[in-house]
Amino acid sequence: EDKFHEECGVVGVFDHPEAANLAYLGLYALQHRGQESAGIVSCDNGKFHVELGMGLVADVFDDKRLKKLPGKMAVGHNRYSTTGISRVKNAQPCLIEYRGGALALSHNGNLINADIIRKELESNGAIFQSTNDSEVILHLIARSKRNSFLDSVTEALSQVKGAYSILLMTDNQIVAARDPHGFRPLCLGQLDGGYLVASESCVMDLVGANFLRELEPGEVLRVDQENVKSFFPFPSVSPRSCVFEHIYFARPDSYIFGEDVYQIRKRMGRALAKEWPVDADLVIPVPDSGNLSALGFAEESKLPFQFGLIRNHYVGRTFIEPQSQIRHFGVKIKLNVVRQAVEGQRVVIIDDSIVRGTTSRKIVK
Repeated sequence: EDKFHEECGVVGVFDHPEAANLAYLGLYALQHRGQESAGIVSCDNGKFHVELGMGLVADVFDDKRLKKLPGKMAVGHNRYSTTGISRVKNAQPCLIEYRGGALALSHNGNLINADIIRKELESNGAIFQSTNDSEVILHLIARSKRNSFLDSVTEALSQVKGAYSILLMTDNQIVAARDPHGFRPLCLGQLDGGYLVASESCVMDLVGANFLRELEPGEVLRVDQENVKSFFPFPSVSPRSCVFEHIYFARPDSYIFGEDVYQIRKRMGRALAKEWPVDADLVIPVPDSGNLSALGFAEESKLPFQFGLIRNHYVGRTFIEPQSQIRHFGVKIKLNVVRQAVEGQRVVIIDDSIVRGTTSRKIVK
């Protein structure tokens, strides 16, 4: 697909009787961050339970599967594959048993030195169960000689380079961390005395949790029965948040990197109109993520804003093409032109996620 696939969604719940249900709802709110696979691991009095599968959250989970996830702690994950092919053994959360007990991991990000570390670990006898880069972190934690779990996590994360917003769950705590640059978002909320950690604040809105704050770049946060405590164990570096979170990945009703995504996207559209003014009759977006940028462009240009393309929201990731070839079928099944809105007009089309331009050319035609 001519799209970016760098985002995943993570959610963690600590000390809530409906932990798995809240994780499920959190993944629903984060469905836009990954439609490849979904999974939840829960912990009930030291016993871990896992349910995961390929597809959308609603396809993977139902009442029957959620009832198999008891306990007051849970971590969940929606996946787009950044490394590793698309199959169920690469789905997360990852769950392992090692000398420190059971450990579950949910990771959003991409480690640029994962292959190097993996080869080194394999040469020393390590056995990997998947092809995703997240498993490297688990091996580094398991091999650490540090006395405490938190120190082992810090040692492991100090060896990897790249983007990570990560959740780790043991039998009595959840540890969350953002990489020192803060490439990917992660936020903290509170509900009924328990705590939630999630990729975006829209999760807190859905479940009625109180949004507390975003985790800082380089912050390691431990949530256990005693308290919620922050650590900053890594050398300080300049923040380098991923610009595509604000442009494309995040939901417009989320608050990330200190700003509302909704307002950021409108301002981007306004800036584009100032930089590239166009003599036209109307502005249309490529829905849905291009809507707000197009609205900002239209307002700044003082041009009418119209929905000239209608999106089919029920299209899966694959579909069967008709035997008689239909031109640009892949685009047409997802988007259809509103002829009466655009016919005879000079149209500005605003898109927010042009990678190679192949889809854009078809949309323009």
